[in-house]
Amino acid sequence: MARNNPADKYALAREITAVLETDLAAEGYELLDVRVFQGGGRWQVRVFVDTAEGIDLDQCARASRSVGMLLEEADLFAGEYLIEVSSPGIRRPLRTPTHFLSAVDRDVEITITGDKRPRKLRGTLRFADGTGVRIETIGTGAESAGDGTTEIALTYAEILEANLDAQCDVQALINAERRSRKETKRRERQARRTKKKSRRPKQKSGRGSEKDK
Repeated sequence: MARNNPADKYALAREITAVLETDLAAEGYELLDVRVFQGGGRWQVRVFVDTAEGIDLDQCARASRSVGMLLEEADLFAGEYLIEVSSPGIRRPLRTPTHFLSAVDRDVEITITGDKRPRKLRGTLRFADGTGVRIETIGTGAESAGDGTTEIALTYAEILEANLDAQCDVQALINAERRSRKETKRRERQARRTKKKSRRPKQKSGRGSEKDK
């Protein structure tokens, strides 16, 4: 059934995934994820694919032609839509349990279902299995570890979208570099103070010897 309601974008993405996954796999592609949004008055469909050896522009172009034909046959859209087939990039999408298992101990950004609207979580993926994941985030809560972090358990049904969080990874590197520079400067100051003390002349005693009297 054709869709034109933006509120249906996550459900529509799941329908598109079901349409594409088997056929793309038969052509040698792994369908990582499908993202759907509206722009310029029409639906835009972003399809992330990869292969075991990586993916180049020619492969993306061939996958794009296959995606176009499959979606035309499925007739999921009420109006015009735009297809973009892309490699995963540094913000690699996570969708299946296998994807999440490969990302344990990496920083992630996850969009989850909320009471009124979806909400985003950012943190470190600490655990994943066939039923769900556990994310360590900064904050407080019933499962707080006492060091300002909280572990949140999620089922895959609660996860709407997920990516490796390159921004967190980069910021962590920046922070580590800053700490390293500060520690180096501290050690240099300490070394200078120690060197000055070692050069300071020893003070003579105020009392003379018996020969001087």
